Amino acid sequence: MNPGIAMRVIVVLIASLTLASAAMAAPRQLKRVGWVEEIGISEVGSVVRAKLDTGAKTSSIDAEIIDIRKTGKETKTATGDTVVFSVTMEKGGKKTFERSVNRYVRIKKKGGGYIRRPVITMNFCIADRSIAEEVNLANREGFIYPVLVGRNMMEHADLVIDAGKTFITRPTCNEKQ
Repeated sequence: MNPGIAMRVIVVLIASLTLASAAMAAPRQLKRVGWVEEIGISEVGSVVRAKLDTGAKTSSIDAEIIDIRKTGKETKTATGDTVVFSVTMEKGGKKTFERSVNRYVRIKKKGGGYIRRPVITMNFCIADRSIAEEVNLANREGFIYPVLVGRNMMEHADLVIDAGKTFITRPTCNEKQ
């Protein structure tokens, strides 16, 4: 093969690989959602209304904590604790879970002081986005929405909030909700 042609073929191959690599690394498309949406909670098998709040760093779910116990050694990525909690489903009834505690978060109370909440990982579906994300377990019975979606989940799901809209999307993930 002619050295000039061989060099052109190599340059074309390198350029093609570079373009293909850039296309594969391109971020997902942003998904527009309202400030209140119906979302799916995979483990609960339910769709609930959630408030999407850019003022909250960590997402939160209404849960009744039954027990927190030490089940392992603390590491850089885990507390060594296990939490047993229940979630009330939209149509009534409760579902109980046992999860490893990823970490604890300190939440400032309105009257002063702090509350320490366990943070676990759960699977959610917002619009067409399936997300495994950290949520803190909280008593949200005084709130309108049982789930608060914070910036952590919005960022990982590439969601953009339209503050003037509600219920723009429905959870349409392939997994059973």
